[in-house]
Amino acid sequence: MTKKGKGLSIGAAMKQRMQETDAPVQEPPQAAEKGMPDALESFNTRLPTGLHRRLKMHAAAEGRKIQDVVQAALIEYLEKKE
Repeated sequence: MTKKGKGLSIGAAMKQRMQETDAPVQEPPQAAEKGMPDALESFNTRLPTGLHRRLKMHAAAEGRKIQDVVQAALIEYLEKKE
């Protein structure tokens, strides 16, 4: 869906980018080390609108899911803190 004069919405751009990307989706580093992915658990949080928009744009530009970008960022952050 496009808005007049504004181009693609973030969601549409992300979907288009994911369809265009030939690169396989990479497993998060922790899951790849174990050979088996951990069970997933739901996690909800609120983000400022601008930060959420940046996250969606970054994920779309890399052809990745928001979930994967957030997971990688959290793993990196927590490993630095430990």
